[in-house]
Amino acid sequence: MLSIRLNMNDETEKQKIRSWLCDEFPDGCRFIEGSDNEEQANIIIIEIQTLFDWVRIRRLQKNNNRCMIFPLLTPDWIHTSPLAIELNVQSMFIKPLKKNYFLRNIKKVINKVKTSSFSYSEVYEQLQEEGTFNEEDAPFQEAFLRRLLRGEISSEQEVIQARSFLAGHAIPNVVVFIQGFVSDPEKEKAEGWEAPSIIIDSLRKEFSKCTPHVSFLSYRKHLLLLMRVPVNYTSIKHWKNGEQVLLNVIEQLKNTYGIYLYIGVGSIYREALHLHHSYREARKARRTPPFNRIHLRYFDDITKNEQLKKVFEYIQLHFNQEILVSEAAARANFSPTYFSRQFKKETGRSFVEYVTFVRLQRAIWLIRHTNDTIEQISDEIGFNTPNYFSAIFKKYVGLSPSEYRATREILFI
Repeated sequence: MLSIRLNMNDETEKQKIRSWLCDEFPDGCRFIEGSDNEEQANIIIIEIQTLFDWVRIRRLQKNNNRCMIFPLLTPDWIHTSPLAIELNVQSMFIKPLKKNYFLRNIKKVINKVKTSSFSYSEVYEQLQEEGTFNEEDAPFQEAFLRRLLRGEISSEQEVIQARSFLAGHAIPNVVVFIQGFVSDPEKEKAEGWEAPSIIIDSLRKEFSKCTPHVSFLSYRKHLLLLMRVPVNYTSIKHWKNGEQVLLNVIEQLKNTYGIYLYIGVGSIYREALHLHHSYREARKARRTPPFNRIHLRYFDDITKNEQLKKVFEYIQLHFNQEILVSEAAARANFSPTYFSRQFKKETGRSFVEYVTFVRLQRAIWLIRHTNDTIEQISDEIGFNTPNYFSAIFKKYVGLSPSEYRATREILFI
C-alpha cells in the first residue's frame, strides 16, 4: 500500500489527481493529510509556489530518502525547473497535467523503475505539448551544462536527450573562461549599463557571424562561454574567425566601456562527456603567464615539458626572491644557454619576463584583496623599488597600481 501526500492548495487539481490514482489503483494507495505526516509518505507531490518549496524538497530528501518527490510547476515557475535536476528528483510535472503522462510516471515509482538521473526526454515532451519550450532559453540548458562541466554526466544517452534544448541542437566542444574588471565604475553607474550584460551581448552578437552554437554560464567571479568550434579545427587559435572575434570584443569593450577582459581557452573535445576537462584547462590557462597576448591565453600553449614544470613550481614558491637563470637551469638539468633558449620556446617569454608575470599576478591579488600600500606590495613581491614596480605594472596591465585599485572586479552573478 502506497502512502501519498498531495501538498497542493488547488483543491480542484487535488481532487482530479486523487480520482486518477484511485481509478488506476483502487486497492493500492491511500492519501495522508497533515504536515506532520510528510515523512511517512511514499510519494509526495509538491506544488512549487515559492523558492522555499524547493528547499522543502531538499529537506524531505534528507529526512526520507525512500520517498519519491514530484515537483508540480505552473508555467510561470518553469524558470526554476533546473533546480529539479540539481536535486536529482525522479520526474517533474507541469500544469495543466496530462493524465497519461502523470500516471505513466507514477507507475514507474510504484514498479520501482527508478532512473539515476532526471529524464530530459520526458520533460522536453511535456514542455513541447504545453507550448512552453523556448529553444533559445530552454529551462534545462543551464542545469545540464553545469552538470556536464562538473563531470556528473556519464551517459551518452543523457547527452542525446539534452541536445534538443541546446543552442542549434549542438553540444559544445570547448570552454572559454572569462574574467575582467571595469576601469571606471562611476561611468558604468552614470551611463546605466552593466558589464556582465554588455560582455554577453557583445560576444553573442559577434559570434553569431561565424557560429550559432554559443551558450553562457555565469559564476560569481567568472563567465563561461561554451561553443562548438567547426570540426576541421583543433584549437580556437587555429580557427582564425573565432579567435578574431575574441580579440575584437576585447578591444571594443576596453575602448568603449573601459571593460578589461582576461580570457583562458581550453582544448577542444569531440566527446561531450570530456568537456569538463576543457573547463579545467581554460581556468588554468587564465591563471598562467601568457605565451603571447596577456588578454587571451590558450591551454595548448602551456608547456608539457616535465623538466620545465619543475622550474615553474620553484618560481611559484620563490617568486619574491631573486632567482638566477643559472639556478633555474640547474633545476631543469640544462645548461644556462640551452635553458634560456628552451624556456623562451616553450613559454613565449624570457625567464626574467616570466618571473615578472608571476609577481604581477600576486600583486593584482594583493591590490584587490588587501589594504597594503603600493610600497608594501612592491616589497612583498620582490621588486627593488615602488617606482619600478609601478612602471612594470602599467606596462602590462595598462593601468598604474593605484588606478587598478580604483577599478571594480566584474561579478557575473
